[in-house]
Amino acid sequence: MRKMFFILLLIIFYKNNFAQEIAAKVSVNFESLSTEYREKLVNFASQIEDYINKNKWTDIKWEGPKIPVSFQIYFRSGNPSNKYSAQVVISSQRPIYKSEKSTLMLKLIDPNWDFVYEKNQVMLFNPNLFEPLTGFINYYIYMILGIDSDSYEEFGGNKFFNQALSIAYQGASSNFSNGWTQGEGSFNRVDFASEYLNEKYQNFRKAFFDYHYNGLDLASEKADLPVKKLLNFIKVLEDLRGKVFSRSMLLKVFFDTKYLEFCELLKDYPDKSVFDRLKKIDPAHISTYDEYQKKKF
Repeated sequence: MRKMFFILLLIIFYKNNFAQEIAAKVSVNFESLSTEYREKLVNFASQIEDYINKNKWTDIKWEGPKIPVSFQIYFRSGNPSNKYSAQVVISSQRPIYKSEKSTLMLKLIDPNWDFVYEKNQVMLFNPNLFEPLTGFINYYIYMILGIDSDSYEEFGGNKFFNQALSIAYQGASSNFSNGWTQGEGSFNRVDFASEYLNEKYQNFRKAFFDYHYNGLDLASEKADLPVKKLLNFIKVLEDLRGKVFSRSMLLKVFFDTKYLEFCELLKDYPDKSVFDRLKKIDPAHISTYDEYQKKKF
C-alpha cells in the first residue's frame, strides 16, 4: 500500500511539473577570428541566450523546474559576407526526483554549424521556417525536449523528435546543408533525430525511460533500484548492438553522455564482469571501464 501511494504521488508530481522550458547558458570562443569579426560577434552569446530563454518551446503551461542547457560555441571562421562556421558543445541535465543531484541527459559535439549573422540582428522565432542560424538552435532544443520527455514517459519525446526531424530535413535541402544531410560524415542531424523514431530503437527508449523514472527517480525509496534498472538497460543495449550498425549516432551520443554515470553506479557492484560487457557494447570508453573495473573503492 505504501509503495502504491508513493508511486501515485510520483505520477502526480510529474504530471504537474511536466511542462518543460529551458534555462540556457551560452558561451562563445572566437580566438580563431580576427578582431573585425570578434567585434561583430560581441553580443552573439547574449542574443542566443535570450532567444532560447525568452521563447516558449512547448504548448504546455510551464510549472516545473526549467531544463538546464548549455551551448559552448567555438568559432572557426568568418568572411566579409557575414558567414560563420563554428563547432558547438551541447549539453542538458535533468533533476533526479527527491534529490539535490541531476543526471546528464545529452552531451555532444556538433562540428559543423554554418550560418549568416549580422551584428545585433533580430532573431525571429518561427520553428516551422528554416533559417540556418535559428534553425540549428531550434533543432537542438527540440532534441533536448524529446530526450528529457522520454525519461518521464515511454515515447514521450515523439512530438519533439518529429519537430527536430522536420527542421533537419529543411536544413538538408537548404544552401547551408553542411551537418544536416543524411548519411553525411560521422555525425549529421537528420540521422540523429530519425534514429529516435526508428522502430529498432523502441526497446532502447523503453529501457531509457525505465532507468530514469523507475530507477534514478526512486533511489530515495530504494537505493539499489538504479543499479538494478541499469543492469536491465545493459541487457537491452547488448541486444541492440547486434541489430544496428556500429555507426549508430544515437548510441554514440548516449554512451558519450552516460558512461561516467554508469561507472559511478557500478563501482561497488560485486560482479566486475559487468565492465567487460560495457566494453563490448561501448568500445570508445574502454580505458575508463578498465579503470573502474580495477579500482577498489
